[in-house]
Amino acid sequence: IAWSREVIERQVLHLTELVDDLLDISRITRGTINLNMERLEVSTIVGRAVEAIEPALMEHQHQLSVNCPSEPMFVEGDVTRLVQVLGNLLSNAVKYSKPRGRIELGVRRANAAIEFRVRDYGIGIAAESLPKLFTLFSRLPGGPAEAQAGLGVGLALVRRLVEMHGGSVSAHSDGLDEGSEFVVRLPTVSCGLAAAETLVGARPPGGG
Repeated sequence: IAWSREVIERQVLHLTELVDDLLDISRITRGTINLNMERLEVSTIVGRAVEAIEPALMEHQHQLSVNCPSEPMFVEGDVTRLVQVLGNLLSNAVKYSKPRGRIELGVRRANAAIEFRVRDYGIGIAAESLPKLFTLFSRLPGGPAEAQAGLGVGLALVRRLVEMHGGSVSAHSDGLDEGSEFVVRLPTVSCGLAAAETLVGARPPGGG
């Protein structure tokens, strides 16, 4: 009974995630999605995304290293959607890495932008697959069964949400079995005294 319950719970969760992604794509396509824009501390986004992915990291025995500067950095955005963006990229890194793999999440300031870099050392991406990577319903051939069970909407959703925030997302891989890196760039904003009351409280990566 316990085994059956666990199987049912996993399948229900998986189905729920698929339906949610499809609904999000539909809302974006129809222009009905609303963003709750706030001035956000970058570590808030990182901390919540890492917290959400921790169960998957433990299940696959992956090691995640996070490099987020201690200096305050801010972006303007919807915290739920930006956590979703970073969480999707981390989830992909988990799925396309072999057990006990290494995943890196780095954040840095790049001129007038903040860069979020998700790097894995998994199966990599063939050169011919890179141009269509962010296309709706596109999936990498030859990936693990867990990844193939998806509908191929996660990266398309990531791109559209990032673009709605005035940013961009790109992917790079040296080829099959060479891992991959995804980079999200969002415009940075300054934190003046007048904006202090609108700040979302920061939480350290993995914090409670």
